[in-house]
Amino acid sequence: MIVTIHQPEHMVWLGFLHNLTLAEVFVIFDDTQFKKHYFENRNKIRTKDGSMWLTVPVKDQPLSTRIKDTLISHETEWIKKYLQSIKTHYGGTPYFKDYYPKIEQIFQKKHEKIVDLNIEIIEFLMEEFGVKPLKIIKSSELNIPDHIKGSDICLEICKRAGASKYLSGVDGVNYLKLDDFEKEGIEVIFHKFDHPKYEQIHGEFMPGMSSIDALFHLGPNAKKLLGL
Repeated sequence: MIVTIHQPEHMVWLGFLHNLTLAEVFVIFDDTQFKKHYFENRNKIRTKDGSMWLTVPVKDQPLSTRIKDTLISHETEWIKKYLQSIKTHYGGTPYFKDYYPKIEQIFQKKHEKIVDLNIEIIEFLMEEFGVKPLKIIKSSELNIPDHIKGSDICLEICKRAGASKYLSGVDGVNYLKLDDFEKEGIEVIFHKFDHPKYEQIHGEFMPGMSSIDALFHLGPNAKKLLGL
């Protein structure tokens, strides 16, 4: 069983989705610490001037707050501004009318927690790109003791998820205790993604954008970027 573990990032990029195409079990790492100024509540879209961040505001909270407990701040009309940015920069793309209403519908629900918004977006993107891991579970459902951290928590998640192989991000090479995985009979594989190029309406191709960029430009053919 190939298991991958990933924080529920916001408006994920193509590399995130490509990782899921190689896995049989996707563990949503929702009980790890929320990181400010990272990808849990923001991601980039292409603009005529380069790129910009689409950001979901979150309420002030202790640094130790976990992703699953992080609350969205609805004190401002950020959803209107957020959606307007998408319309402004992607309104002229070939498949804007096919996907924008679905995205708008997700945001109009005004989710209370960032994890719920992000998971719904991930599920939407998985469906549109044809990504189908065998099983999706949350790490918070595995009841792992709080004192287990770093490489040890990745190993424990893999054990509880029934992994024979662990599909890790490339950064895992810097902190995973590979000997521990070997002792448990779990092979560690490091994910590699060579970002494909495609035509963007704003000029020279810019990689690393949210995967909605590919949907708006390529429509159903976007899944070919993942080898599907």
